[in-house]
Amino acid sequence: MKMRLSALAGIVLLAWSAASLATASNKELEARANELDARIAAVERANQTLVRLQQQIDAAKQELRALRGQIDEARHEMEGLQQQQRDLYSDLDRRLLLIENGATPGAQGAEPLDRVQGVPAPAGGGAEAVRVPAAPGSIPTEDEIRAADETTVYSDAFAALKAGRYDEAARGFQLYLTKYPDGPRADYATYWLGESQYVQKDYVTALKSFQKVLATFPDSRKAPDAMLKAGYSQYELKAFRNARATLQKVVATYPGTDSARLAEARIVQMDSEGR
Repeated sequence: MKMRLSALAGIVLLAWSAASLATASNKELEARANELDARIAAVERANQTLVRLQQQIDAAKQELRALRGQIDEARHEMEGLQQQQRDLYSDLDRRLLLIENGATPGAQGAEPLDRVQGVPAPAGGGAEAVRVPAAPGSIPTEDEIRAADETTVYSDAFAALKAGRYDEAARGFQLYLTKYPDGPRADYATYWLGESQYVQKDYVTALKSFQKVLATFPDSRKAPDAMLKAGYSQYELKAFRNARATLQKVVATYPGTDSARLAEARIVQMDSEGR
């Protein structure tokens, strides 16, 4: 009888020990599970922070690209002004040479200044009429008038863009392209037209403008930016497959450029969004 009681006590003790171990094991597992949940939550918060940082970096790069575009525009305009200045100096030298030759008796090949400038000679002609020309530069040529008008139309549109008057800028660039479809700034005008439309969230029309840059001016310095913004426009239109293909083409076609880096950043963003 005593032996049976001892055995029974041993069994009860063993069962209690096993239950205690099981309880401790369950608590340990629960503690580990809670720890893993906390780690996962921390990772998710960190990922969200990284996404926000990436978006901020993306926005900063876009602003930097816009500033570089403005610098590029200013450089382009400066080069145009310098060329005009060189042309004016060259024309002034030519006019001074003609004046000198016209005033020299027996000069060979001297052409009357009134004929050079396109001014009818005074009635009766004579040497004095030849030696008294209009002031140099007072009568601009047709090319000079066209160049000044072309520059004015473009400059006004670009000034409106920089001032944030995007609707006015779009009309100005469209006017430029209507009057000067083959003008020296037609590629830039087409690109900035697209930017004006993009900022106003007219993504369909903006996409067409950016695609026109690529189709009409494939060698333009604005081609990388135009392809990038075409991808952005497709993204905004929720054409995510086309947007991804366009952005990947930017990376492949213009490696190492700011446009390629921005395209890569947007692809990463699309990956995080599951698009």
